[in-house]
Amino acid sequence: MYNTPAPRYETAVAIKQLATDLNLPNERWMQDWAYIVSNPQHIDTYISHYTKLSNDDQKFTLMMLILQALEEQNTQINKYKSEVRELLQHEYPLHAYTIFHWCSFDNEDLNDCWRITPMMREIFISMNTLKESD
Repeated sequence: MYNTPAPRYETAVAIKQLATDLNLPNERWMQDWAYIVSNPQHIDTYISHYTKLSNDDQKFTLMMLILQALEEQNTQINKYKSEVRELLQHEYPLHAYTIFHWCSFDNEDLNDCWRITPMMREIFISMNTLKESD
């Protein structure tokens, strides 16, 4: 159906810097660091910090925190969706692999996916349609 974007992963250096900047824990056992330390109540802080970054590795890693925080929003998910969507679309090549992951294309039932999966699929499909028409 869709080609999987080239894999990209967090770097230890980016995690260390973000942990320092955002006062987050960073322990060796935290294999899925971004998902473990992300706090939905701090999404404003994450987004604000993201807009100040120029380092792609840090942006990539911080976006993982932002997406997890968005996914875990109880009542404020719609408040942040458009802002996060804009960040992802603006820097699509940087986040293509992460977006693809959250698309969950292996599951056709959107009711059995993450809450942000429909948004991620829209972004992925629209960005890939644009690419094909160029």
